[in-house]
Amino acid sequence: MADPSLTDVTTWLNFGVLGLVVLSLITGWLWTKPSVERLQQDRDRLLKEREKADAQRDQMAQVLQDKLLPVVGDFIATTRALMPVLQQIQYLQQLIPILQDLIRASEVASDKERRRPKRPS
Repeated sequence: MADPSLTDVTTWLNFGVLGLVVLSLITGWLWTKPSVERLQQDRDRLLKEREKADAQRDQMAQVLQDKLLPVVGDFIATTRALMPVLQQIQYLQQLIPILQDLIRASEVASDKERRRPKRPS
């Protein structure tokens, strides 16, 4: 005959009610008081953590609404007001090389006129 294995359910059933109790404890069908209390403590701890997280979320939302949103609104308004000025600055920066070329051309022209001998009238 083969050795009965502890993993075989019929082996546990041969032990009668005690075997069923041990089997139900192992499989989780029957709960012991310490494990139930531990589950309740875990549940209570998780509920407290959730409440704390909810409070932090609400506080962050309040800070966002009270402090950050007005700053963002002011930033947008300031940016809109500065946009025409920035566009004008960009336009002027594009004109700088053209003006520099004109100044150089006028300097070259005035140098040529100075070097040119004057004709008596």
